[in-house]
Amino acid sequence: MYEFCVFAGTTEGREITELLAEGGAAVTAFVATEYGESLIKPKGSLTVTAGRLDEADMEKVFTDKRFDLVIDATHPY
Repeated sequence: MYEFCVFAGTTEGREITELLAEGGAAVTAFVATEYGESLIKPKGSLTVTAGRLDEADMEKVFTDKRFDLVIDATHPY
């Protein structure tokens, strides 16, 4: 099973996350706010983590878990 990390800060990020999960992939979605967390419902192999990550936090995420692919679907600005 493929493991995806999605930084989901947009509608497209949420849609990508849901599509991957529906396809059977293990997905960890990172959102910045509680509102963003409320839009993505964890289920099966889909987990959601809310909160802003700084460089050290991201380094820990990537050290603790190896992803097959990381998708940045955050705001483009």
